[in-house]
Amino acid sequence: MHKTLRVMTNEIRTTLRQKGFTIFAFGVPLVVGIIVLILTLTNRGSAASPGDGGGAAPPEQQAEGLVDPGDVIKDLPGDVAPDWLTEFGTVAAAQAALEAGTISGYYVVPSDFVETGEVVYVLPDYNPISGDVPTGRIEWVLLYNLLDGDADLAAAVRNPIDVEERQLAAPEANDLGDGWVAELLPTLMVTILYFVIIMPAGVLVSSLTDEKKSRVMEVLISSVSPVQLIGGKILALGLLGLLQTAIWVGVLWAVLSFGGQALSIPPGFQVPVELLAWFFVFFLLGYAMYSAQMAAVGALAPDVKDTRSVTFLVLSPLIIVYLFLSAIVARPHGALALVFSLFPLTAPVAMLARMCVTKVPAWQPILAAALQIVTAFAIVRSVARLFHAQTILSGQPLSPRRFLRAVLGRP
Repeated sequence: MHKTLRVMTNEIRTTLRQKGFTIFAFGVPLVVGIIVLILTLTNRGSAASPGDGGGAAPPEQQAEGLVDPGDVIKDLPGDVAPDWLTEFGTVAAAQAALEAGTISGYYVVPSDFVETGEVVYVLPDYNPISGDVPTGRIEWVLLYNLLDGDADLAAAVRNPIDVEERQLAAPEANDLGDGWVAELLPTLMVTILYFVIIMPAGVLVSSLTDEKKSRVMEVLISSVSPVQLIGGKILALGLLGLLQTAIWVGVLWAVLSFGGQALSIPPGFQVPVELLAWFFVFFLLGYAMYSAQMAAVGALAPDVKDTRSVTFLVLSPLIIVYLFLSAIVARPHGALALVFSLFPLTAPVAMLARMCVTKVPAWQPILAAALQIVTAFAIVRSVARLFHAQTILSGQPLSPRRFLRAVLGRP
């Protein structure tokens, strides 16, 4: 055990010295999170869409300009600040005020507005992160004036149907609501899980083949057993993968918690704790299954160039379920989704995708986890037969056929 821990410690230090791994595994999620949070804080004030509440304007109303040659807007509703709109006689005057910074934007209401319904809104710049152009307040003001200042009638026209929604069934634990966040969440979490499983496993193969090619493996085998060597490497990269998973989950939580209205995130939206817990469970089980197979690839391959076809074979279950992800999300209780989420090699990704969009019966993720544990144990036990000096130091070329025969224990 002491030697295994020493191998693990050395592998962690060696892997962290690789700039490519460190940047992609830890730097990318942190940079993405920081950028999104900065843009969120920058655009928080401009992301609100005024006038969405049947004419009620938000508390803060930045001064804007108005060019109204047809004199369509004669008065402002009582819920709109009287100094919100500053009228200018010409577009040139409004543009000068915009450039001087006295107004944040201006509207041009053409003389033929009643016939065309067209209004021009001029802003100093355009930021796609800040969301849609805020037109709710001007729409409310125009409607108020077109109906001769009748606020009640304007409110009724703006929201003609008063819908009262009653949910008879109790809300599901994984009911994430509507909106772009709920739609994107399954793909986002599955993609993160996919990479945190295959990236450490890929590094494991590269580490083994590089040490074999440089003949460092021969020295290591003389001081530690093959099982201690492979076990230490698997544990090391598993811990790094677990840390990578925690960072991605932390970034996701921070964005959803602080994004708020600037990212059009519904109030109170949060990823269920149960879903995050299962995310870590499926990472650990998925990594156990695939890292053992990738360790076998590294034990058999004389060079990293010989591992491509076999690596694709090993990872093909994850690739296949990723290709069917849209079908799984569209019908999370369908036969295809159920099969993929229970089959051990596809279960980590498929089950997580289903849990992001619907409430899955408790027995299904528990059964999927149990099957993955059994499968991981069987794979590790089968692959362990390959971890001896004769196989690891062998220079025979690797092929999918040789890999399958070796894992199945056939000569």
